[in-house]
Amino acid sequence: MYSLKEAHSQNTVLTVSQLTNRIRDTLEGEFDAVQVVGEVSNAKIYPSGHWYFSLKDQEATLPCVCFKNSNAALRFKLEDGLQVVAKGKLSVYPPRGAYQMIVTGIEPVGVGEWQLAFDQLKAKLEAEGLLDPSRKKAIPMVPRRVGVVTSPVGAALRDILSALYRRNRNVSVLIAPAKVQGEGSAEEVAQAIRDLQKMPDIDVIIVARGGGSIEDLWSFNTEIVARAVAECTVPIISGVGHETDTTICDLVADLRAPTPTAAAELVAKGSAELLEKFSYLNRRMMQSIEERMHYARRELTRFSPVNALNRYQDRLELASVNVSRRRQHITNRVERLLANNTHRFYELREKLHALGPDNVMSRGFSVLRTTEGKIITKAQDLKVGDMVEALLRSGKVKLKVESIDMESIKMGSTKND
Repeated sequence: MYSLKEAHSQNTVLTVSQLTNRIRDTLEGEFDAVQVVGEVSNAKIYPSGHWYFSLKDQEATLPCVCFKNSNAALRFKLEDGLQVVAKGKLSVYPPRGAYQMIVTGIEPVGVGEWQLAFDQLKAKLEAEGLLDPSRKKAIPMVPRRVGVVTSPVGAALRDILSALYRRNRNVSVLIAPAKVQGEGSAEEVAQAIRDLQKMPDIDVIIVARGGGSIEDLWSFNTEIVARAVAECTVPIISGVGHETDTTICDLVADLRAPTPTAAAELVAKGSAELLEKFSYLNRRMMQSIEERMHYARRELTRFSPVNALNRYQDRLELASVNVSRRRQHITNRVERLLANNTHRFYELREKLHALGPDNVMSRGFSVLRTTEGKIITKAQDLKVGDMVEALLRSGKVKLKVESIDMESIKMGSTKND
């Protein structure tokens, strides 16, 4: 085996282990406290609790490991794509001959650790539908028994009991004490919720604590409390912190109250408030009944036999008027047609009379016919020797055909045969 001192010689031959150890000593001595900013990639969380990931930028990648004892205090979860500042030292892992960064602390870039953890859990529960308003249960209007999850020594419990006693002394209260801050507090709050859920006749549960910093309220931003609230079969009102504080418990609960006192006031309706509500509902009910009665009377009147007969009589009168109007219209039309046709008749009669045989023969015309009565209109219908009759206006004469001239006779001229 060669010593490290001998390895400084230019001609010294080193084993792989010797060279690796020498590099590790150099790295750990030179880079024993570094801070590196980069994007997380290939993040893996093993069952042992150790985190293995890489930090990268556009030109290089740095393998990293963060052991369980270093990451246990971190609130957020390591995810690919996060920009972080990692604190730690460089080291060499001899079995692979690769250098890596032993990370002892991680801070998100651009957002605080607490806010990042809050956003991550909110996104996870939202994806599962636990923040959907449709799954929230209705708060009973007048609960008889109220469960309270809070610290038994905090001001929140005194405020809740004072509000309940002041507004309605008939409300029964069952307290499930739990730590609301510090190590193990989230587990105690979740267990207290599950314990109250098993109790008989619990109508609603109040989960509450007073105000504080985000660190003080962190128990109510944990997944274990959020799931206990979501899985509870009893409606839950969250009254955590002040009005400006918003926790995951507020988002998952069936109703959020701005303060513990406000949470108590939501469930303990005072007698005066209930009486006012009753009076309002009673007025609404009486008004609705009166409106329905008025409508029923109107419908009953509309469908009564007398009104039905009157409506039928009105319809008959209207129909009678329409019939009379139509009859008069037809009569007027018939009279106009009759007058027009009468006038036309007299005109045609006058024309017929003017063209009648008597009127024609009175002007010197006669009708020539055979002895059998056939009217003769053409000369070629006769022959010499035929006997014919000439009908005059007064009387008739018998004639014998002595000659026939086939030439046409023109009106207005005379010809001697």
